[in-house]
Amino acid sequence: MTSDDCEKRRATLREKLARMLETVGFPHAISRIYAALTMAPGEGLSTSELMTELGISKASVSNAMQFLVGTELVQKYRVPGSRETYYRMLKGVWGDILVKKLTATSYITSVVREAKEGTDSPEALERLNEMEDVYSFFETEFKTVMDRWNERTGR
Repeated sequence: MTSDDCEKRRATLREKLARMLETVGFPHAISRIYAALTMAPGEGLSTSELMTELGISKASVSNAMQFLVGTELVQKYRVPGSRETYYRMLKGVWGDILVKKLTATSYITSVVREAKEGTDSPEALERLNEMEDVYSFFETEFKTVMDRWNERTGR
């Protein structure tokens, strides 16, 4: 495979990864930048490398990085002898992200239970019961899965 073929393949996979991230709720620009960092052949990418690779502005990179660094998905770093800012993915964060996302299930369950207490409508109660059943089930199952995950990762 030529280097052009490798680059085309990497670009295709980067865009596929970005679409997947959008599907799970990441904004478009953030998805593309995070996917580029994921597929980077080295440790990370500079602002100008991201601009060139993705065809986006410096402002787009800066805005996305505020989010990614702020949510501790990405780390900013410097390379000795370079004036550029570089970014790399932090390791070991996906489990924590999943925990934050799924922790919302307990909040949803508590709000649904409160809503059930405040309704006289049999139809609304039926819908709320279904929601409670689904979210309670996943909340319970998630705790079991996270215990197994923590055991596997030594946490």
